[in-house]
Amino acid sequence: MFTWCTAQSPAAWSEAWAEAACELFLSQTGESYTPRSLASLPVPTWNGNLMLLEHGPEEAVSTVGPQRLRGLLWTTPFKDVELRVVAFAVHGQLQGQGLGSKGWEMAIQAGKDEGLSGVRLEVRASNTGAIRFYERRGLKAEGHLHDYYADGVGLLMRGPMPDGPPWEG
Repeated sequence: MFTWCTAQSPAAWSEAWAEAACELFLSQTGESYTPRSLASLPVPTWNGNLMLLEHGPEEAVSTVGPQRLRGLLWTTPFKDVELRVVAFAVHGQLQGQGLGSKGWEMAIQAGKDEGLSGVRLEVRASNTGAIRFYERRGLKAEGHLHDYYADGVGLLMRGPMPDGPPWEG
């Protein structure tokens, strides 16, 4: 079983949880973080800061350790107007199963609950799978980001906060 649940700010994570997050980001996005660099990310503890955990049917999510971390979706309110996606990664073997869409819907709902009106994020221009995911959810590329990623060009993507039911993923 897999469950998205609210996560603390990465600044509050233990070394073991931070190492698991670093490994997830490196394997899924190519981004190299250290526990210290994760702790400096502008990610508050709030309902839009999520982690995906794998657990057994009889196992309480609260007892699951960092070795079962399968995804992260870290967001933050940006200028009290937009939901900014700071980082989003789901383990490769789980992609295409609707888990990323479920996390996305939860983060969007958190943004709506805060009265935010839009969504913004940065993504590698070479990450076509992620770009398609975001485009299906109403985001559009607004510009190229040079020198944002050490090894490539990024895109700034933005879109309105959806009004209706969750997107199909």
